[in-house]
Amino acid sequence: MAKPPEPPPAAVELRSPDVNEVLSKPPAWLVRWGITVLAFVLLVLGGVAYWVEYPDLVKATLKVVATQWPKSVIVRTEGRLMRLLVREQQPVKAGQQLAFLESTANTADVLTLDQVVDSLIGLEQRGQIQEMIRNPLPSFFQLGELQQSYQTFQETSVRANALTTSGVYAQKRAVLQNDLQQLMALAVNNNAQIQLYEHDLALTEAELKSQERLMKQGYVSQNDYRQMLSRYLSKKQTVAQARNTSHNHQMSKNQKQQELVELDRTVREQRNTMLQSLHTLKSQLEAWKQRFVVVAPTNGRVSFLTPLQEGQSVKAGQELLYVLPAGAGYTGEMYVGEYNFGKVRQGQPVIVKFKSYPYQEFGIVTGRVLAIGDIPRDSLWRVSVQFPQGLRTSAGRQLPFRNGMMASAEIITEEVSLLERFFYDLRKLIR
Repeated sequence: MAKPPEPPPAAVELRSPDVNEVLSKPPAWLVRWGITVLAFVLLVLGGVAYWVEYPDLVKATLKVVATQWPKSVIVRTEGRLMRLLVREQQPVKAGQQLAFLESTANTADVLTLDQVVDSLIGLEQRGQIQEMIRNPLPSFFQLGELQQSYQTFQETSVRANALTTSGVYAQKRAVLQNDLQQLMALAVNNNAQIQLYEHDLALTEAELKSQERLMKQGYVSQNDYRQMLSRYLSKKQTVAQARNTSHNHQMSKNQKQQELVELDRTVREQRNTMLQSLHTLKSQLEAWKQRFVVVAPTNGRVSFLTPLQEGQSVKAGQELLYVLPAGAGYTGEMYVGEYNFGKVRQGQPVIVKFKSYPYQEFGIVTGRVLAIGDIPRDSLWRVSVQFPQGLRTSAGRQLPFRNGMMASAEIITEEVSLLERFFYDLRKLIR
């Protein structure tokens, strides 16, 4: 007879009834303490998640640029660099001469002439025209394209000087003024004589009328009356001649005055011609300097684009060098993408690590968000960064400013707790 099959091992009773009773009904104190410990742990984790905060970092590449861009100095004419007057990083002032280009004129003569012209214009502006005209002009023979203009100015200056200060003008004016004075004196005397003649004529006329009445009454003969009439007509003719002489004197006086006016007009026109030729020469000097003299556009430091040496050829429109404005500030420019851009706010700190100065050795530079652009460019927003402490690093080292330095930058946004981040993720999962 076959044996009944043995029960499987899983069916074997492994625990006693007492043990099963204990496991099915755990002690109340164990449950209470377990819940308490679990609640405490959850509370601690929640507190830690609430109190622990850290920000998001918005990363981008930063470029340091000057607030005043370097001013380029452009060559206006093709030729050779005849003389270089500055060196790399040399401080210069606005208008300072930096270099001379090749020209048909002698540069030293042209610059000396420019100083002479400026001094003459200064005298003109102060109203010292006579002194300006009397100043002797130096001789220049290597002015190139400016030679003709200078000769024209010399000729007009000589004519103005002759009319103004030499004996020709002075003598002619003195003669005219003397003639005027004599004519005025003659006019005074003639007027006095006319008054006397007129008074005498009036007396003679009264006597003639008296003689006429007496003749009619028969007390005076006609012969005596005719003699009296002849005397009256003679005196009347004398008055007319005196008046005619006075009229001639007045005409001569007017003629002399007109000659003086014409003489003054000639002098004035000659002076204006000289001043016009002076200013024409000045404008041509300025045009020449713009073509052949390289000057600094602003105060700052010289920076060469390429090594320069005297005698090398340059082309019109070529950038010869730059002048970095003196005292110009600088800002950082970074372009941030759309990811986390909405968290960027003005005034947020920025950690800057320059590529040329490894932060492990030199430290980091701290900046702040200065402005945020409103219009994107290629889906990138411009963010300006200022450096309140300059380019001083966390290691206490001062980095030199060089326009265009590149760095990696991290904008530190508003801090958010772990708990808030958990709810953000939970909300994202639910949605």
